[in-house]
Amino acid sequence: MAKKTKSFSHIEAQDALEKLNELHPSGEELVYHLLSIFCGYGEGNIRRIREGVGNKAKDGHTILIPNLIAYRPKGLLDFHDEIKEMQSDARIVRQMPRLYVVSDGETIVAVDPKEQDVYENEVTLMWKDFEFFYPLAGIEKIRHIEEAEADVKSAELMAKIFDEIRRHNDIKDKTEMHNLNIFMSRLLFCFFAEDTRLFPEPQLFTNSIRQHTAEDGHDLAEFIDRAFLAMSTDNPAVLDTLPKQFAIFPYVNGGLFEQRLPIPVLSRRARVLMIKCGDFDWKDINPDIFGSMIQAVVTPEMRAGLGMHYTSVPNIMKLIRPLFLDELNEEFEVAKSTKDIKRLRKLLVRLGKIKFFDPACGSGNFLIVSYKCVRELEIKIWQVLRELGVPELPLSNISLQQFYGIEIDDFACDTATLSLWLAEHQMNNKFETAFGIRPNALPLRPSGHIVCGNACRLDWEIVCPHTAEEEVYVMGNPPYVGSRNQNNLQKEDMLIALAPNKPGMIDYIGCWLYRASKYISNIHIEAAFVSTNSVTQGVHLLKLWQYILSCGVNIRFAYKTFKWSNNAKNNAGVSVVIIGLASLKSSKKHFIVENGNKVFVDIINPDLSIDKNNIKIKPENKNISSLTPLLKGSLPADDNFLTLYQEDVDRIIMQYPQAKKLIRPFIGASEIINDEKRFCIWVEDEDVELAYSIPEFCNRFYNVCKIRQESKKVITQKLSAFPYRFAERRYNPNKALIIPVVSSENRKYIPIGIVPQGTVIYYSAFGLYDYKVIDFAIITSYIHMLWIRYTSGKLENRIRYSVQLCYNTFPFPKIKKEQKEELEELAQEILDIRDQHFDMTLGEMYNPETMPEDLYEAHCHLDLAVERCYRPEPFSSDEERLECLFNLYAKMTKK
Repeated sequence: MAKKTKSFSHIEAQDALEKLNELHPSGEELVYHLLSIFCGYGEGNIRRIREGVGNKAKDGHTILIPNLIAYRPKGLLDFHDEIKEMQSDARIVRQMPRLYVVSDGETIVAVDPKEQDVYENEVTLMWKDFEFFYPLAGIEKIRHIEEAEADVKSAELMAKIFDEIRRHNDIKDKTEMHNLNIFMSRLLFCFFAEDTRLFPEPQLFTNSIRQHTAEDGHDLAEFIDRAFLAMSTDNPAVLDTLPKQFAIFPYVNGGLFEQRLPIPVLSRRARVLMIKCGDFDWKDINPDIFGSMIQAVVTPEMRAGLGMHYTSVPNIMKLIRPLFLDELNEEFEVAKSTKDIKRLRKLLVRLGKIKFFDPACGSGNFLIVSYKCVRELEIKIWQVLRELGVPELPLSNISLQQFYGIEIDDFACDTATLSLWLAEHQMNNKFETAFGIRPNALPLRPSGHIVCGNACRLDWEIVCPHTAEEEVYVMGNPPYVGSRNQNNLQKEDMLIALAPNKPGMIDYIGCWLYRASKYISNIHIEAAFVSTNSVTQGVHLLKLWQYILSCGVNIRFAYKTFKWSNNAKNNAGVSVVIIGLASLKSSKKHFIVENGNKVFVDIINPDLSIDKNNIKIKPENKNISSLTPLLKGSLPADDNFLTLYQEDVDRIIMQYPQAKKLIRPFIGASEIINDEKRFCIWVEDEDVELAYSIPEFCNRFYNVCKIRQESKKVITQKLSAFPYRFAERRYNPNKALIIPVVSSENRKYIPIGIVPQGTVIYYSAFGLYDYKVIDFAIITSYIHMLWIRYTSGKLENRIRYSVQLCYNTFPFPKIKKEQKEELEELAQEILDIRDQHFDMTLGEMYNPETMPEDLYEAHCHLDLAVERCYRPEPFSSDEERLECLFNLYAKMTKK
């Protein structure tokens, strides 16, 4: 395969495909556009293929690139027959093309042999729907773990049906979209029902479509409308109006089929896909994750997340086990071991009264997992009671009416309700397997109390009412939105939810934590949420937790930062914490979990530390240790029009030698860590006329002006008057140490670089200008790194350096001249060793797996010398180091 010349961009691909409408490429030319758009092929690559050098096919009408594509312009054969002919040619198949494609310039048909999928569309409409061609860009579908195979396959089939319906229906407004979402939910129910004995015959719905509708699908919509009508009523007067083939469909209702909605236009392919979907075995679908899966189906922008939910159940268990499940299981084990029938009966009654409430329930994952867990415990209790000779028949005392939720998205609400029904049916089947008894599945009974609304504004007491004695557990995974990324509606939510307090820089999830704290009115209510670890750092410690703790609650349990991960390929997951809140009156034990270890403690601080001094680090505008000031880099706000690369610089200076004065090295975190070169246009006020005399610069300034004018920020709009200037200028012409804003948590030392005079430092890094070697010695030391890890914010789990919170608060003692000279000597040795490893990037030098031994040893010597500045005897642990730092910080900030 020829080498690609650029990386793939979804936006650029969409734009390029839309421009095909103007170019009207022929069937012969379309392949070259595809190779350019998806594979990044440049003119040289395309020319070689045209000349036959890059084309493995020698038949004169096929373009064949190994492991990539087999393409033909449509000839006399039908599109599909043309593809079949290529697939039957051993010489073509031997080159293992990833896609087979045929087009006449107006219509395009493609086959994916790996996924066994077919694509057919008008070329002019490809820009709306082109994910099928992602393999040409090297983007493959996520490979899922075996346990999730049923969910993945069923969701992908449903996604194809959804896309096919959208292709033949012009969905104009929210009502039509909502109707389509309900239609998809009803299809899902029918496929599930026919494989789980809800319907009287296996594959009732699928076989009825197969037997009673035409192959071209022209009568499919009418058939489905009548089938849904049959399932919506038990009124004989209505049922008698339907043809006989619909009499076998049972009365379902329960709200799912209650409203008669228009059926979308359905095509031949929609019929084929529905039959294929129905032939899939749905009995193993997991309702606890299928809700999220089906939401992704009807929300195309979430398609990339079809694999994100496959370890959600273990992660959900991390929350619900300490919140309520462990205690319930412990009570069961005690009653079982003591053969206490009365205690077992009491536990059964308790299970039937607990309320479970998720005020950000999405498609219901937490509620569904909780429901299944308490039903499974109920089955265990009845099994023990029967072993102990209890005579009465086992009956389930747990109802979906015990489950409450709030969700702002209406389709997610419907999906949660449907998923709870499916979960109930599956658990009833388990109950029947254990005891031979099950309630009638149809008609569906009322499901959980899932309310469609804004949890930041609704009264939780009305959504999930409770008495003083009722046991309620609040749980969930609310949305994470930092203060800078909140839209106007979310900012209003913050004002309402946190009132009378001021939101300030608090994360959106703070609404749920605060409202849950207010909701916890007695010892029988507890709450636990998954949250980004930002709520345990920085400004949240000063504001949010002051609001929360004032409500009379404390942190009963917590999981320190871990990855809310999944099995999607290359997925690093989101770094989160779990925080459990309870009333101060609760007598339950407090514990904290880190790296799989559970530690019982007396108090858990809001930063999830357990130090008893409870010292809080506050941002400082000046460095408390009188270290050299540290400045954030400059921000262009230019959409890269003020940014240049080496080839740009060479070309511009060759044409306009006078431009050299206006071009400066432009270095940020990525450039210093990976030894990359980048430049920028830097114009001082006295050079504006010179800058505008250079045509390319003038054109770039015009684009910057336009971009800034279109910004939603007023301050950026004002900056459009000065398009030649960076939006934020913190330039210093002197040499500087450069520190990345974000660094990997895996490194022991943050890679700190050096930039020469005249360098503009980018916003992704800090600059310490006019530095001395002693500055480098102090900030590159391990004890400084430890302080940064403790005080810094986090981006996912990476370290996020901060001037006010990290650097300015770092306590460093006054040292003698001899100590300073020793530190400078050891620091210079580190710099000399780094120079000797000139063939390595800074990132490679400080990668734990590739760090040179002599460099590591030199750092260790410096670390010991720096730590001797604090006390003569060496530290035995990081806990000792932090304790020393905290004590010194407390003394230095005592006033």
